[in-house]
Amino acid sequence: MKEKDLTEIIAKQEEKPQGLTFPCHYPVKALGKNTNSFLQEVLFIAQKHCKNTQQCDVSCKLSRNGKYQSVTINVYAENRQQLENLFAELQQHNDVKWLL
Repeated sequence: MKEKDLTEIIAKQEEKPQGLTFPCHYPVKALGKNTNSFLQEVLFIAQKHCKNTQQCDVSCKLSRNGKYQSVTINVYAENRQQLENLFAELQQHNDVKWLL
């Protein structure tokens, strides 16, 4: 491999962003039991960690049989710790079965 080719490869790698760049919008998806309060509880937790989260940032889909619901909330995260705290609290919720 020529030195010029290696230099170009290294330069291109340096141009690529490494992970998330904060602040940013980030979709948080929680799958859980289809209860009357699940969506509101997940939204409450998101608002606790990401203050600017509103009802319009939320979408919800029911599973085919209606037993579960998938709640997606687009949060505006200021830093990684904020997202980690949000995910940690959601994982502790009894009705949350899966997070993405």
